[in-house]
Amino acid sequence: MILINIDRKRIILVIFLCIFIAAVFSGYCFAKYEIEKNIKSSSKVATPVLEVKGKETTKISAINTVGYYDFIVKNYNESKISDVPQNYYIEINSNCDNSISFELYKGDEIINLSNNRTSDIFIPNIQQIEHSYRLKVTYNKLNNNLGNDILEDIQLIVHSEQSIN
Repeated sequence: MILINIDRKRIILVIFLCIFIAAVFSGYCFAKYEIEKNIKSSSKVATPVLEVKGKETTKISAINTVGYYDFIVKNYNESKISDVPQNYYIEINSNCDNSISFELYKGDEIINLSNNRTSDIFIPNIQQIEHSYRLKVTYNKLNNNLGNDILEDIQLIVHSEQSIN
């Protein structure tokens, strides 16, 4: 009976040693460590620049039925170029009836207007770029439903947003 007890103790000791040796040489680590990192950064807010320049006004009448308004959309001003590429569109805001018609040109190319609005136009931010436009406003007194002259202001609005490109 004593002999059996000693064998059990040896068996338990051998098993314990096997588990201990397996744990030591198996590559597992039971240590705990912590890493603390402080990261500092400074950033600058990107500045979009989109400037519109044009002559002051143009007037049309029953005698002078066609008027032109020339303007430029550019991605820079006196101090800097835009930090971001942009998409913009041009909108013609007017309460005129169908006696007034509009045509928009970029150089010699006519720009399609849908509900007095262009589609989006891309302007990059890499270098100074100018887009030159000419708005042709035509008055046709025969299409005037009211039978009298129209005294109305026409406003050009350029909407822009940062491009994801």
